[in-house]
Amino acid sequence: MGTMKFSPRTSAAVFAAGTLAFTTACSSDTAAAPGEGGGEEGAIEIVTSTSIWGDVAQAVADTATGANVTVTPIITGNAVDPHSFEPTAADIARADEADIVVAGGGGYDAWLYEPLSDQDKVIAPLPLIGHSHDHDHGEEGHDHEAHDHEGHDHEGHDHEGHDHEGAEHESHEHGEEGHEGEHSHEVEMLDGNEHIWYDTTAITVVAEKVAEQINAAVPEAGANADAVIERVDSLHERIHELPELNYVQSESIADYITSHAPMEDVTPESYRMAILNHAEPSAADLAELLDTIKGGDVSALIYNPQTKTDLTERILAAAEEADLQVVEIGETPPEDTNFLDYYDQVLGELEALNP
Repeated sequence: MGTMKFSPRTSAAVFAAGTLAFTTACSSDTAAAPGEGGGEEGAIEIVTSTSIWGDVAQAVADTATGANVTVTPIITGNAVDPHSFEPTAADIARADEADIVVAGGGGYDAWLYEPLSDQDKVIAPLPLIGHSHDHDHGEEGHDHEAHDHEGHDHEGHDHEGHDHEGAEHESHEHGEEGHEGEHSHEVEMLDGNEHIWYDTTAITVVAEKVAEQINAAVPEAGANADAVIERVDSLHERIHELPELNYVQSESIADYITSHAPMEDVTPESYRMAILNHAEPSAADLAELLDTIKGGDVSALIYNPQTKTDLTERILAAAEEADLQVVEIGETPPEDTNFLDYYDQVLGELEALNP
């Protein structure tokens, strides 16, 4: 097999996989509504944890011709690992003063929403839980018996479309009749995996909720998520057409993409769960993964360059030595690269893989 290395240039507090309702807190009686925080009339300030949610929010804000919406992401570019990011006091102050805050939830960007004086204004596809990295390898957090994850077959995670049976999101009626019924608005967390922004359903519900909140604050705003939904639906259709092949991951960055594709993740379960539990894989875990890479039944390595360690560099070197194709998928896009463009590029590189 010829070597083909891709590198996109443009660019869990852990709990068992399950059905998770879209998270946004109810408006409090005492909190000021968006647009009423003392700024100019019709002005709305949105702060997001990363440029990913910033790009989604901005795409919606651009349609709000009747309001003045400003979107500010805390993390931009791919020079830092958001898992371990520490915001400044100014970052938290800006989020506190914002009308709307957008995060991923699930503990990933708890550094943004946990310090807020008012979490009612937070939009997130996963619950606003805290984040702990205190999972010891081999202890409770590394118990695989709670995860029915044979062969990484995510039962119940629909591979035929966005029709996730389960919790319903009631806020779908913003006048987007053309999309009515196409999205059941359930966001399903896989094995405690926090990389929810690669779930096309999560992108959709966040965009719709941002539009809803803008319009609630400024009724004449006219915000809608139509363009985002159209773009995301196109991405989702392409995911179903990805090539059928076996792959391994240095970190489970692509689960929300490949769970809808005919691609099979053959990363050893012990290594995978150690990473998901934010634990250091054991020497045995690493050896099993390296043996899998050398075994001849793997076509590609999906590699996260933003969480690079000596261990993952050993994995990358082994994959290159075994002549595996390598696709790099990061936590966040490079500086000045729109997230949806980055997602499009990532899919293009996955589409180019040879089984």
